Amino acid sequence: MSLLNAQNAQNAQNAQNAQNAQNAQNAQGAGSGEGSSMMAMALLRTRDAIVGAELITPEAGTPSSLDMAGRLERLDGDHRAAVIAGELLEDISFTFEDYTPAETTCRTATVLRRTTDGDALNASYTPFAEITRPGLAEFSAAAQMVANYAELRADRSAEIQVQTQHLIPFFASIMPMEPSRAPAIREALFTALDMATFVVMRVKLALGCPRPTQFTDRIQPMISCPTHATLPSGHSTQAFTLATLLSLLQDPDAEVQPDSQLYRLACRIAINRTVAGVHFPADSAAGAVLGIQLGRYMFQRARAEITGSGELGHASFDGSKFTDGAHPRDFHYAILNEMTTGADPSASFPVAKTPVRPAPMWGSLAKRAAEEWGQRWS
Repeated sequence: MSLLNAQNAQNAQNAQNAQNAQNAQNAQGAGSGEGSSMMAMALLRTRDAIVGAELITPEAGTPSSLDMAGRLERLDGDHRAAVIAGELLEDISFTFEDYTPAETTCRTATVLRRTTDGDALNASYTPFAEITRPGLAEFSAAAQMVANYAELRADRSAEIQVQTQHLIPFFASIMPMEPSRAPAIREALFTALDMATFVVMRVKLALGCPRPTQFTDRIQPMISCPTHATLPSGHSTQAFTLATLLSLLQDPDAEVQPDSQLYRLACRIAINRTVAGVHFPADSAAGAVLGIQLGRYMFQRARAEITGSGELGHASFDGSKFTDGAHPRDFHYAILNEMTTGADPSASFPVAKTPVRPAPMWGSLAKRAAEEWGQRWS
């Protein structure tokens, strides 16, 4: 076929595809798409015409040839997400430490994971992320820093507004994961976003930390201020969960590299929430610790399923120590580097690790994601 003929054939195919798309749109608009009442009536009439009142002879049927992971792939996306999230969450629990004397909010929230010992009725748990809130004095002192960040709003307005709804496209601009070539990777990332939301909201509720706008009427956020508590930052938790998962996808033994593009992006997403006027720098720092640990938790549970060996340590963040002497502390990737290397008193990432339980359903998705990454040059 000549180049011109090939082009004509392609043009014809494109025209046909466009016509099919238009026909589908017209049918839906006319009320005859899948799920419409007109479609249901048409199907009903068709069956009456070609089946009528004939007696049917059912097939005997055969046992399923797919295991649970194989059947999982056949579910609709939202149902598959529910199964995987349920599997990952069933091993997570929380404990809370009160102030003395007790207040309505707790001082420390600890996220625990189920260990490999014991059955479901006698399960034991071990901590993997511990978050201690700053006091009101530390939050109040940091309000001026939040106000100073307002100077960057005009420059970052587009990012801030888009990031209220979308984070994955920013990571996809760093790593090749187009929807048609990396569906499992992207599905894994959406699962990570959900996991981060489930966990961080529980911690936020327990710690009950106030927003910057509650300390002064001069912050005037550029976006709607969320009604839930401020620390840890949900955007920071989500961004660092994604950065950690993607970093481990590239290198299963990778440590946090604050100067890498993935972690620079996570820092910027977190900082943008301070620029917007809805978060303190300490919120971002707490979210970074929680997000890193959640990313590791998810990766190691998949690794335990795929390779038979996955281990996770315990990290902590103490907001009462997130200061520069008598002054509030900022957050950026240089600070993150201090936090992850033991040079910052507010954060701790001990080396000791213990085994995690395998997660078969999540592991099947993670395995497909790893295969997609391995085929990225194809």
